[in-house]
Amino acid sequence: MLRHARLAVPPNQREYAWTDREVTQLFHDFSKAIADSEPGYFLGTIVTIPRPDGTLEVVDGQQRLASTAILLAAIRDYLIGKEDVLVESINNEFLTGIDRAKRSRVPKLRLNVDDNELFGWIIAHSSDESRPAETKESYTLLIRAYAAAKKHVRNVVSTLDVKDHGDLLNSWVSFIEHRALVVLLRVPNDANAYKMFETLNDRGLRTSQADLIKNFLFGRSGERILEVQNRWSHMRGTLESLEDENITVDFLRHTLIAIRGYTRESEVYDTVQEMVKGDQAAITFASTLETLANAYVATFNPEHEKWNGYPDASRRSIEVFNLLNIRPMRALILAVAARYTPKESTQSFQFLVSLGVRLLIASSTRSSSVELPLAGTANDVFSGKIGTTADLKNRLNDITPTNEEFRLAFESARVSKAQLARYYLRSLEMAAKEESEPWFIPTEDRSIINLEHILPKKPENNWPQFTGDEAAMSINRLGNQALLRASDNSDLKSASFSEKKIVYAESPYALTNQIAELEDWSAAAVRSRQQTLSYLALVAWPI
Repeated sequence: MLRHARLAVPPNQREYAWTDREVTQLFHDFSKAIADSEPGYFLGTIVTIPRPDGTLEVVDGQQRLASTAILLAAIRDYLIGKEDVLVESINNEFLTGIDRAKRSRVPKLRLNVDDNELFGWIIAHSSDESRPAETKESYTLLIRAYAAAKKHVRNVVSTLDVKDHGDLLNSWVSFIEHRALVVLLRVPNDANAYKMFETLNDRGLRTSQADLIKNFLFGRSGERILEVQNRWSHMRGTLESLEDENITVDFLRHTLIAIRGYTRESEVYDTVQEMVKGDQAAITFASTLETLANAYVATFNPEHEKWNGYPDASRRSIEVFNLLNIRPMRALILAVAARYTPKESTQSFQFLVSLGVRLLIASSTRSSSVELPLAGTANDVFSGKIGTTADLKNRLNDITPTNEEFRLAFESARVSKAQLARYYLRSLEMAAKEESEPWFIPTEDRSIINLEHILPKKPENNWPQFTGDEAAMSINRLGNQALLRASDNSDLKSASFSEKKIVYAESPYALTNQIAELEDWSAAAVRSRQQTLSYLALVAWPI
């Protein structure tokens, strides 16, 4: 196929994504098929759209085509100076062709605009000086694929005399030309191409929900496909700043929750199909995605420019949301960021921080009784039914733990994640000192502030006042944890309470300093201290 067609990956298609595993598996499959003298090796179906200039636009199959072209380039590079006729054949028949209109030699396969510069460098066998910098993940993957191909070629010829290398590698080129088989589909337009892509993936080809949704939207966009492609590309570019491979599906789900209400991850694709019935609906949805992507990214980044016109408390809330990482709350945070004024957003964020902590302490962030109301509220905020923080509180009243429920849950809370424990204790410290905004994160620098387990995780023989069961039950209770300056904490380790309290007495943290007033540390002392902290929690996270 590389010999007989000019192929191009459209700008909207994803970048090169094969890792070492997929690349080496393809090369090993070729090796096995050649060694076993198999009549053919099926590479799969390639879906294309013929364009007026004679180019076939690749809708599905770019990873296989690009990896095969890279292998051919590696074979050519190995043969340079050894088999010049074979080098010329691979270059002229498989990797490049003549564009008469441009009066120039062009690659037989072009990747999308992001990847084509580096891919072109590999195909052209350019000098190292002209190699583009690896500024993208896909560039790194392309370079790794090229390195894997060169290594594979060296391994293939390693057992033979040098004079036989050309014949062996020529047999590989002939295998790719005649026995590496594909089913080539030429479909008349974008809508049919993307429908074919969708159908093939329903039959087992691997792809992500994000790819399916993208191609479904393109298929529904008709003559306005370029507009939808551009909006999707802008959305993806915005989301990529979060450096999370699953971020697109998460964003799509949270957007759908805001627009439609509760949506399971498995329902995202089906929901988009229900919503988008024609080209105008595709344009509208793509426009919404492009707009909301900026707000979504901002909810993960307290330094985002979106918050420039907001009270500083908004940035502090974003820091806490990222620390708490309550996924069912993400759609609601997005809706508030997208719809509310800066002042109203700030007030709502502060309430949602308190709600989030209360739900975490009550261990109820994952239950459907919480997820469904949060999703419904996100939809109400986004649709304009709820326009104030007061209305937001009323809407979520049924799932908000009351002061007494929260306090009682806090009395027995165990926190094994050090990052969360430090946040809780810092907020309680600020509440004890009657400082404003105790709920925000004052510092996360562990070189300055550290977490101390009063009864240490490894008590050794210094804590006979605790039975084995009491120690197991007490170690991760918040009442057994305290803040210390990192320099103070480094020498305590498993020291006895009488030794530790000397350090606690000198601590600048009020809640740590108070521990030094006790004669001994026991399971009862842990419970008593945590009960005291539970009352401060009502001040730190008010509703």
